[in-house]
Amino acid sequence: IGHVTEQYVNLAISKLLESKFAAEGANVVRYHTESEYVDTYQRSDIARQYSPDIFIAVHSNAATGSPNAKGVEAWYFTPFSQPLAAAVSSSVAGYYSSSVYRDGVNRNRGAKYDYFAVTTQQEFASILLEVGFVTNYDEAMALANPTHQDGIANAVVQGCKNYLAR
Repeated sequence: IGHVTEQYVNLAISKLLESKFAAEGANVVRYHTESEYVDTYQRSDIARQYSPDIFIAVHSNAATGSPNAKGVEAWYFTPFSQPLAAAVSSSVAGYYSSSVYRDGVNRNRGAKYDYFAVTTQQEFASILLEVGFVTNYDEAMALANPTHQDGIANAVVQGCKNYLAR
């Protein structure tokens, strides 16, 4: 919607995640896709070199022709990635309910199973996180807002902490 693009939103949230995870003591590797091309099909293979505990591909959803589609979802492929997907999607949806919409309605589209290039690794938990819909006006405006980008990033970190604490 308007000036809000998936690329802009994903990069802004990813940079925030990088600093927030580092502040929590995590060793973070973020692909600098703003300055170099990293093929989608190679991203999880490259991640394997770092022996990560968690791999998150940050995306924004779009539903052309469905401007009312809204919510957060996290895709996983391996069964051991499902708890990470569930924890992160729940945490980010909670942020939307309490801080964006302020109506308490659950916007969690949930943990969803499917085969994506970034979710197929067998060595570590990996998810493709859809942080909201850029085709929904309310969510696009939230995704473009630095305050909400920060809140979403905090919710992702909290979801990961919940996953690791289980």
